[in-house]
Amino acid sequence: MYQKAKYFIENNKLIKSELFDISELEKGFSVYEVVKIREGVPLFFEDHLRRLHHSAKLKNKNIPFSDSEIKKNVFNLIDVNKIKEGRLKFAVRFYQSDNKLICFFLNPIIPTSDNYNKGIKIMSVQAERKNPNAKIINYELRTYINKLISENNIFEVLLFNKNGMITECSKSSIFFIKNKTVYTSMSKDVLAGITRDYIYKICKNHSVELKECEIKLSDLHTFESVFITGTSIGVLPVNQIDNLTFSVENDIIKLLSNNYKDIVTNYLN
Repeated sequence: MYQKAKYFIENNKLIKSELFDISELEKGFSVYEVVKIREGVPLFFEDHLRRLHHSAKLKNKNIPFSDSEIKKNVFNLIDVNKIKEGRLKFAVRFYQSDNKLICFFLNPIIPTSDNYNKGIKIMSVQAERKNPNAKIINYELRTYINKLISENNIFEVLLFNKNGMITECSKSSIFFIKNKTVYTSMSKDVLAGITRDYIYKICKNHSVELKECEIKLSDLHTFESVFITGTSIGVLPVNQIDNLTFSVENDIIKLLSNNYKDIVTNYLN
């Protein structure tokens, strides 16, 4: 939990953070969203709400809280904690007839200027989400990946399936560049990332070719550059995957990064 947060919210009630019990989200199953707070504003909040509903429908559930109620809780939590910059998680837990809306702050992910300028290091791991299109809490997988990140001093983990096909990263979407074309995994195999969708739009608006296809882990060496995207990180270049290195000096990455920053600025304004 984000250390500066004094309160979390459970079903419209403000509760002191020291009373937070993460096991509440482990009962039944939970769909969730993590939204970046910029200048006190939950970034692309409407997109996150749409994806929350989509995740629930994939499990044949309807969100038992109105969008206005969720929004009110999120803004209330931001205001009462006086947090202008950070990450906020809102989750709907389905458990028998006892459904809960829980909102709380997470530890921030803050890439350094070196990360953006020189790129980050990631490693590949065979792991699969049962339902990649739904944002559902999986503590077993998350705990395993966090352990790998800590032990190997890396920024992220790249997932590939039993057939050796790359899907996505543990908390972000991944893209590859070769011959001025951007490649990424098939949408059916990954989570529809909010930032990922904006990358698609930027590519279309600037006539950058983007192809969805199956990407083999064994073909990684054929790509020139790699970058990951996410709500908390924006567009972040990758300089190394396992023992392979990639160029971070890429005009397409710069174009996508600058245009995404403009989209964020326009949203805040």
